[in-house]
Order: sequence, then C-alpha cells, then structure tokens
Amino acid sequence: MFDLFSHELQRKAIHLMGSLIPVVYYFLDRRTAIIGLLVINVVLISIEWLRLSGRIKLPEILLRPHENKQVAAYIYFQMAALLSVMIFDKTIAIAALLMLAIGDTASGLAGAILRCGDIRNNNSNKMAVKPLPIMAVMFAVCVLIGLALVKLPPAADMVNLSLRVYVAGAVGATMGDAIPLRVQGRPVDDNLIIPLLSGAFMSVIRVI
Repeated sequence: MFDLFSHELQRKAIHLMGSLIPVVYYFLDRRTAIIGLLVINVVLISIEWLRLSGRIKLPEILLRPHENKQVAAYIYFQMAALLSVMIFDKTIAIAALLMLAIGDTASGLAGAILRCGDIRNNNSNKMAVKPLPIMAVMFAVCVLIGLALVKLPPAADMVNLSLRVYVAGAVGATMGDAIPLRVQGRPVDDNLIIPLLSGAFMSVIRVI
C-alpha cells in the first residue's frame, strides 16, 4: 500500500503543477493565454510524437504502464487547458482547471490509500465507476476550491460567481472523474473530461 501511495504521490505532485496554468491565467488576458497554451500544446505534442515513435524516452514517473504505447495524460491535460480557456468565461475556466489539477490529485491519492486508485485501467474494470469515498473526496476538494474563489478578488476581466455555481462545477468535475466515458469503444481520458464537464455545469447554472 505504501509503495502504491508513494508512486501516486510522485505522479500527482507533477499533476498538481498543472495548477500553475489557471494561476498564471489569472494575471493574463484571454488572447495571451490562448497563444501561450497553443505554443505549449504544439511543443508537447511534438515531444509526444517523438516518444511514441521511439525517438526519445521520457522518465517512467511521467507515465502509467498503459501509456507506454498511447498518448499520455499530460497531453490531454494541456488540451483541456486550451479548450477551457477558449470555450469558457475566464472565471469559469480558472475554476474548472483548478478542479482538474487539485481535485483529481486528491482523488488519485484517495484511490491509492483505499487500494482502488486507477480501477479503470484494470482490464476487468474498464467501465467501473469510482467508489463513493473517492467521489466524496473529489467533490469536497472542488467545493473548497469554489469557496476560495468566492473570496478571491477577481481580476479586471473576471466576474464574481456565487457558490452555487462552483458547487455545480464540483458536481461536474466529480462526475467526469468518477464515471468513465467511452467513444466508439475507446476510453476518453478524464483529464479532458473533468474541466470541460465542470465548466459546462458552471456555465449552465450561471445563467439559470
């Protein structure tokens, strides 16, 4: 159990660094953020192509076993960041990306502690939903993120959102993390689903 938790902690420490994206976005305008994320995506996709074609090798800590021959999670994370900034209002995009970076980190560590992290990568559980304790951790952390954002002074190009909007985002993020989505039989990485579902939920509740 300790080895599982230690390995997950190392991976999630890297994942948590993704929270720098919404933090930096707070100080940037939307156009600058999109250009920056486009550049980052192009660079990372190029590196990923070199890795998958066998031309370079990345540290093992960055990859899960099933990612050795398929696109790694960090690519989906960066794609989700770009799409979130392009699609959603700045305040919602920042919230959704924080819920991805911090919430998913908490969910992964909770899964490691309960010996059931990454159950979706187990061949016998490809369609399994994450257990309720992990969903509760994910939801609670995302609500706390919402509480923090309610108190955060918004930048000039941001808007104030009520806690209920952030709670809706927490519901969307939790669903994206817990319920596996498949398209034409292929799983969709939750790094892509979590912020988009969270942002969509917040966008809908905001106008109701």
